[in-house]
Amino acid sequence: MTELLDQFEHAVVAGDADKSAGIARAIAEGALATPDEVFEHLGSAMEKVGSKYETGEYFVPEMLRSAEAVRLAIELLEPYLFTRGRDQSGVIVMGTVKGDIHNIGKNIIVLALRAAGYDVHDLGVNVSTMKFIKAVKETSCDILMLSAFTTSTKVALLDVLTALEREGLRDRVKVVSGGASHSEEFAAEVGVDAFARDVKSALAVCRELLQR
Repeated sequence: MTELLDQFEHAVVAGDADKSAGIARAIAEGALATPDEVFEHLGSAMEKVGSKYETGEYFVPEMLRSAEAVRLAIELLEPYLFTRGRDQSGVIVMGTVKGDIHNIGKNIIVLALRAAGYDVHDLGVNVSTMKFIKAVKETSCDILMLSAFTTSTKVALLDVLTALEREGLRDRVKVVSGGASHSEEFAAEVGVDAFARDVKSALAVCRELLQR
């Protein structure tokens, strides 16, 4: 089983959509891995892709191929994962901040949160501050999750927090940030309520913030 999951992870990193989809189909049809195991390997793949991009080994085309490998895998795995425990509740709005188009990690975390039972509104990538504010108002969400791939998006994160204060929404919603270049120190400097490094920590943070 470990070998299959390792092959799955490698296919995502390599951007081999056909292989990642084939393995995902086998996992879903045969219940060959638990949701936690799937998320762990997807998260690991995401970190490796991000690292390769940061070091210049990968460029946008490679990122897009890995993103497609994840997209196809998620489509096949989603029904299987959604049949698992849905013991959580809460409304979450999530998106990648303005100036950032990376969505691999965000998409994995959105799937994991939905599989856990949360009502997640995915705003996509390159999301403007006002779109975040509008979604917070319309959904009355409990948590706003801001995905930012690089530290250069600090300005966008701060802009969202400032807008929440201006609109009188900051005390009504918990704000969580995360991304490949994030750290707890960076998140604390920005002023969010919590930091999520990966799928596992995102689930733990949401449970803790909602105390459910």
